[in-house]
Amino acid sequence: MQAHSLASIFPAALMLSLLSACDVSGFGDSAETVAGLNFRPVELVKQGGNDACLSVAEAPATESICAIVKFNYPEVSSKSRPEIAQAINQLIQTQLLDSAENNSVAKQTLEQFADGFIDEFKKDPNTFTRWSLERTATVVYVSEHLLTLLFQEYGFSGEAHPFSGARYIVLNTQTGKVLSLSDLLNPGYEAALNVAGEQAFREARNLPEAASLDEQGFVFDNNVFVLNTNFGVTKDGLTFYFNSYEIAPYAMGSTELTIPYEDIRALIRPQGALGGRLH
Repeated sequence: MQAHSLASIFPAALMLSLLSACDVSGFGDSAETVAGLNFRPVELVKQGGNDACLSVAEAPATESICAIVKFNYPEVSSKSRPEIAQAINQLIQTQLLDSAENNSVAKQTLEQFADGFIDEFKKDPNTFTRWSLERTATVVYVSEHLLTLLFQEYGFSGEAHPFSGARYIVLNTQTGKVLSLSDLLNPGYEAALNVAGEQAFREARNLPEAASLDEQGFVFDNNVFVLNTNFGVTKDGLTFYFNSYEIAPYAMGSTELTIPYEDIRALIRPQGALGGRLH
């Protein structure tokens, strides 16, 4: 995730792996049938550090200095379009590994990645607290043409404070292609979308309309609000997420805002994947 990245991954020992499939109802009935895609929840848990850490169950307080890694994500299948399901599964694995710019990490499995995190913990001679890393992929929205996935991360690896991050990815369920705003909105959408975005931002942050953004602690070039590209399509509108540090100090946290479709109807491509929102 943007807030944290592991620089090196190595093999490790003294670990227990738990792989379990949960009831698919957790993703909702629509996610099982819309667009011909099925979603099976999967959880992977690994922990290690010392002998007491071999059990996933909570270790005694005096022996609980462990490292634990958790992955929760949907495994996608489709009888009618297995190639689309395979492409989505590959994207999910890549994002969970945070390996867009790291080919060595991209070749690893989630289990190998977890091994490396735990091994780094064991190599740190100054480790007096637990390390943790949790990454999840969640189906936020699915329709005949669109799928929105939310990838979230939270953890601690010895720094001054925990790290966290979130990013949305929107896909075309017919092709498996990752979509950008320009795929969904008319050319020249930027200015009007930023106006609607600033209104939603101020509402989310309880900022008066006339309040200066920089005086409120937010950092934008020339003190002018601009949306980022971390967006998801939801049932209520376009949701944008600013991670910690992105536009404000860590203490101010992250910001999530949603622009209702009724506020941007004129921006939506009539023949695009969001075109149905115009009717």
